[in-house]
Amino acid sequence: MNYEIAKNYVESLIFSSLEPLNKKDLKKMLSEYGDFDLDKILDELKMDYKDRGILLDSADNRFFFKTSNSLKDFLSIQTKKVKNLSGAAVETLAIISYHQPVTRAEIEKIRGKPVFRGTLDSLLELKWIKPSGRRETPGRPVTWITDYEFLKHFGLTSIKDLPKVDELESIIL
Repeated sequence: MNYEIAKNYVESLIFSSLEPLNKKDLKKMLSEYGDFDLDKILDELKMDYKDRGILLDSADNRFFFKTSNSLKDFLSIQTKKVKNLSGAAVETLAIISYHQPVTRAEIEKIRGKPVFRGTLDSLLELKWIKPSGRRETPGRPVTWITDYEFLKHFGLTSIKDLPKVDELESIIL
């Protein structure tokens, strides 16, 4: 397999995947056909698509194609699924995103209120949070972290792109 075919292969893998693909999986699939510089291929694909109707994007080191932001005013979605999050869900999501990995008890301690099962269920359904293992403490509680759909929805490349607490305080005050 030559370089151009390898690049086309990576492009087709990302395009046809139901879920965003991470570098590890892409590298593994590509390695079956030779030793190629995956970072170079991804950078070239980003450049190839930067001025087009779709672009190659990433969140949490997972790669996917999405519609270019420059076309958002021309596109309309025929059916919009609107789901309003409760205040409790928004607070819970904020706590998880800034304190991850965090347990339910830790969320409740920070909020000063209980976290109901439906709150976590609605965030799980949106794929904005996911379980991340268990804490090595009595009861072995589940820890929660944000999922890549959270990053994708809010246009973040990684969780490090969230505004810092002092930045938020300056906006609120």
